[in-house]
Amino acid sequence: MEVVRRAFADALGSILDEAAFRASLAFDVLAGRVPREVERRWWNRAVETPVLIEAYDWTDERRLFSILVWPSLESSPHDADYARHERVDAVKKAIARGAAEMAWSMRLETDYGLRWDDDRQVWTTRGGFAYEMSAEHDAA
Repeated sequence: MEVVRRAFADALGSILDEAAFRASLAFDVLAGRVPREVERRWWNRAVETPVLIEAYDWTDERRLFSILVWPSLESSPHDADYARHERVDAVKKAIARGAAEMAWSMRLETDYGLRWDDDRQVWTTRGGFAYEMSAEHDAA
């Protein structure tokens, strides 16, 4: 009986949570508080490159994953470098918190020296690895 009561309470809680979210969203739309498109500036690939963060297993130096951190096109050109470093730091902190929570033995390497290969339309590292940019991110 306890299992049925708990399942009913979970289902009812989910329904009420969804109803509250939809009511709040409807109220925000009626009040005119809707997400607005943010103006983006032109992206100069020669100056503002994405940053590559690579995670390696500490024990056997195996690459676990790679992440490209894109420049913030919402910031002004004057603040772009600061916003880029802040974004990279935030991503690295999030990865480190998750790794600590999961007790992973890993280390992070950050590469600020990516180059655009115009022939292949990819970002390349000094080691020759290539990273393709998705079409929806191209703001140039």
